[in-house]
Amino acid sequence: MNIFGIGNLELLWVLIIALVLLGPARMIDAARSAGKYWREAQHLLKATADSATIDLDRPIASPKTKLEPIPPPEDSFSRNDDVGGDASEKREV
Repeated sequence: MNIFGIGNLELLWVLIIALVLLGPARMIDAARSAGKYWREAQHLLKATADSATIDLDRPIASPKTKLEPIPPPEDSFSRNDDVGGDASEKREV
């Protein structure tokens, strides 16, 4: 068994230390509070997953206006030409 990366022996040590520090009466209250928070966290995670599933199942609405494609730039550079002139021209260095 592996909970939060903690094995059985480590979990036993944590419980023993908590029992020594808190005492038997406060240990029960602490366990009860931890269980309550754990259940609330599970409900929150389930609600989040359900809302994400609902959003994924909903059909996508089509855009209200049609978008025009962006025209390419007038002055384009060749990948081999860093000056912007004709790439077929030879340059002397």
